[in-house]
Amino acid sequence: MKRTIIISAMALAFTMANAQQEDTYNESVLVKGSFRPVIEQAEKQNFPAVITDTMERIDHTFQYTISPSRLKALYEPARIKAARIIGEPATKLYNNYLRVGMGNYWSPLADLYWSSTRDPKKTYGVRINHRSSWGSLPDYGKNHFGLTGITLFGKYIVADKLQLSAAANYEHDHNLYYGFTDDTLQSILGKTRDDISLGDYRAKYNVASLNLGVRNMELDGYELGYNANLRLSDLWASWGQNEFNLNLNGDVHYGFMPLRGLMGVAYLHAEWDGYTHRFRPDGEMPLGYFPTPVTDTIRGSRNIVKLNPYVDFMYEGLLFHAGFTAGWDAFTASDSVTFRFFPDVVVSKHFLNNTLVLSLGATGAFSANNWDVIRKVNPYVGPGAEQRATRHYDFVGHARWTISKKLEANAEVSYSLLQDDLSFTLDTNYLLGNVFRTSYVNDNRLTVGASIAFVNDEMITLRAAGHYYHYTVTGDDSVLLYRPDWDFILSADVNYNDKWLFHLEGQLLGQMDGDLGETLPMRYGINAEVEYRHNRALSFFLKMDNLAFQRYKLWTNYPSQRGLFILGLTYTIPHK
Repeated sequence: MKRTIIISAMALAFTMANAQQEDTYNESVLVKGSFRPVIEQAEKQNFPAVITDTMERIDHTFQYTISPSRLKALYEPARIKAARIIGEPATKLYNNYLRVGMGNYWSPLADLYWSSTRDPKKTYGVRINHRSSWGSLPDYGKNHFGLTGITLFGKYIVADKLQLSAAANYEHDHNLYYGFTDDTLQSILGKTRDDISLGDYRAKYNVASLNLGVRNMELDGYELGYNANLRLSDLWASWGQNEFNLNLNGDVHYGFMPLRGLMGVAYLHAEWDGYTHRFRPDGEMPLGYFPTPVTDTIRGSRNIVKLNPYVDFMYEGLLFHAGFTAGWDAFTASDSVTFRFFPDVVVSKHFLNNTLVLSLGATGAFSANNWDVIRKVNPYVGPGAEQRATRHYDFVGHARWTISKKLEANAEVSYSLLQDDLSFTLDTNYLLGNVFRTSYVNDNRLTVGASIAFVNDEMITLRAAGHYYHYTVTGDDSVLLYRPDWDFILSADVNYNDKWLFHLEGQLLGQMDGDLGETLPMRYGINAEVEYRHNRALSFFLKMDNLAFQRYKLWTNYPSQRGLFILGLTYTIPHK
């Protein structure tokens, strides 16, 4: 009996063992323990703030290229609340700086900046700047110029929903109509330098402006976003010139997704630009004015209204920008209103894992050439210059190739149709040949340009860019002057241990046709700057412009100084 039970038990155990070998079970194991976060090592990307010195001789370079710009990106990311780190001590902030210097030709430089610190609700500050030169040229006498400005600014956020901004600015600018020699003064007017005063041919400009803005803080692209801005500006200048400007503009945008995989944002930009002007010289005009003195007061008002609706959307790797610009031009002819219409279409596509971007576009717009704009383009224009609005239609092809993380190349071809393109010729009412008048020309412009940039972190930056221009004047009796055939720029920036900063720049500007049948020769310029940072609060700099010592001309009868050297320092006061 015992033997039977033992044998039966052994058989049962053998049977169970075979069953366990034949059956398979799917099991999962859950391990509970402490999580150890690890941040992998990554390459540091450091982009330090740079304060660029703007002190140089005012060359009054004419701007040749009109580039369209987008008002907003395709979308705006949602606002992310910043993380708070407990226990970290407050660091020193550098919310101010004083930059002063002095150069040859008695050329002082001063730039003061101060702003508030560490406040999530408000920001405010002030900036004061001055630059001038009090030199003289052989045979041309004194060629003084100066620019002084002060700006007060502030922003305030209301209940994390609205941002209010304001800025008040005042500028004083002066220069001399020095484009005549001693021999010209003697032969034309029978006078010497001792017989005239600087006030006889010095132009002074004063501009006071106030900017007010409001925008909502909703940064989600699929929520309603808006902003509105108001600008009041008043210019009063020598010889009874006065111009008041009221500009009101705003934007509204809203995101939408009509189809799966199709994301878009609709925009509307509106702007009203209004001007009133008065010209009352009371019989006084710049030196050499020949006709009967002007005593009548000239008054007028000019206006421009613009509407620019457009849609940005992305579909299967294609980025579409589609819209138009429509407006009413009561600026070119103040006694009539002309309707204007311009395309606003751009298509872009990314290739090769986003390293190559190709874009094609047809855009256009129109803008006012008021007295403030005209005198900044050519400071030697006479008082009471003719004003018109320039219209341009641009057809552009652009390519951007990101060769590597450090190397990028761009190429562009554009063809522009320009109507009432701003140009200048010598005013024959001034016998000394030193005052210009505005000349509006209809022309077509072909531009071929390319650039390449190499950036090695924050140590070395190399850039090269050039353009070729070809102009065709469409008017029978129009002449387009002071336009170069080409330009080229090569620059290098080196940051050595964040102690020594070097900047070297070479510029080439092709020859231009000037007045009186003169051909202005090619301009070649070399500029350099060296800065030594003693510590975070104190640094010293040496700025050198026109090291080629060329006495070039950008305008007929207006030669430049040969070289400018400025030595100075920058000092900041740290705050906690």
